[in-house]
Amino acid sequence: MEWEIFDKFYNAHWFLTGYSNRNFSELLRDGGNTSMTRFIGVMENDVNFMIFDKNQFSKAANYYADKMINDDSWRNKMYKKHSEFTKKYFKAGEDLKNLAIPEMSDGQILKTLKKIIFLQKQVRILGVLLNGLVLDGRNHLSNKLRNELQEYVDDDKNFDHYWSILTQPTKLSLRQKKDIEIAKLANLIKSKPLLNEDKALGKIYEKYCWLDYMYYGPPIQYIEFESELRKALKNNIDLNLEDCLRVLAKQQQGLMSKLKFNTRAKHLVKIAQLILWQKSWRKDVEYHGLYCYEPLFREIAKRKNIKDWRDVLYLLPWELESFILKNKPRPLELQQRRKFSCLIVDNAKSFKMLIGQRAKKFYKGLNLEKKASKITETKGQVAFAGKAKGIVKIIFVPKDMAKMKQGDILVSQATSPDLLPAMKKAAAIITNVGGLIAHAAITARELKIPCIVGTTNATEIFKDGDLVEVDATKGIVKKI
Repeated sequence: MEWEIFDKFYNAHWFLTGYSNRNFSELLRDGGNTSMTRFIGVMENDVNFMIFDKNQFSKAANYYADKMINDDSWRNKMYKKHSEFTKKYFKAGEDLKNLAIPEMSDGQILKTLKKIIFLQKQVRILGVLLNGLVLDGRNHLSNKLRNELQEYVDDDKNFDHYWSILTQPTKLSLRQKKDIEIAKLANLIKSKPLLNEDKALGKIYEKYCWLDYMYYGPPIQYIEFESELRKALKNNIDLNLEDCLRVLAKQQQGLMSKLKFNTRAKHLVKIAQLILWQKSWRKDVEYHGLYCYEPLFREIAKRKNIKDWRDVLYLLPWELESFILKNKPRPLELQQRRKFSCLIVDNAKSFKMLIGQRAKKFYKGLNLEKKASKITETKGQVAFAGKAKGIVKIIFVPKDMAKMKQGDILVSQATSPDLLPAMKKAAAIITNVGGLIAHAAITARELKIPCIVGTTNATEIFKDGDLVEVDATKGIVKKI
């Protein structure tokens, strides 16, 4: 087998990825692999590596990409199921806020968790499918969409421009809804000077503070919402967000008419937009769920005399009952899992967890470590053309954004809406993973910032402080 790391999740834990990891070998098998399918997940200091056999992954990723694009019945069924479960999962999280958790018995806590874990499992597994197998793996889904759509456009020179307009979602994200609510509050403050703005902003904060929570927090600080409100009072551009999306939708319709798109071409555009919007929505729902879980995990940690409550997150979801009732696995093992552990899965019922030196020995045997110290350049797909020079800043999670300065080169595993403030400062954006309908690609086109995606190794080659030259016409980044 030719093992390869296909993705990395930062600020991750086994409670988040356990079910999807356990399901990956089945996805590989169902995706056309007849020989033994194995998936390997590695956790190292809150970073989760997703490791597959290169050939098996490619076969399965192509299979699911074809299903997404060409099997309307299957795709619609999956989206319907995902929508139902995400709504239930979101509501279950909100319901947790009304519980007096410290007064609950261990049995009551366990019963509450079991209901929510079932929903989390469905959201996680369906999300993997609908994003093209691990955030589009090596861009099988996005490339298939783009390449086929290009067949319907005679104007090759302007295709990238058309692609950037057509693939932008026109449905409001939760983050945009938050921006609109702050904008409306700013408008109200101007018309009613005596309004209790702290109370009004507090309600918005309570409703959306988890948007940057990611996988184990903390939530965004209230001062950040105050800062957004002050900006809105000076320049209330977000007040017209809905109108801007309606204008974009009309622009897209006009462009498709101009290009004489048939039903199939319009279908491809619709799928691209849907994937992008749904990816953002799925992540937001997961952030919300884990934010709402936190009081439960804190209470479990308190009862087990665990100093850092986040250690509890290194339980696999199906281990919670044994842990709460029998104290198995032991808290010390959870700490060891957090430092370094491997989850080896051959099917949903055949898996094992290795920790410590056994895990490191097994991982070393996969021969995945590549020395990047002598490599000075990398190449990826051009998401938005242009050239730039600047200082590299490696940005994985929101707390990394403090080091980002105007004109720096943002280098990341992948971007998400919570990294937008850093992206706006960047002279160029470079990512390891993601295709031409990834968040980085779409945002870079909106901001008109040179962007290269899918390099696979940019965060290994470059480090904070490196001076690099970005040629996003050829897709090359190199140290200078």
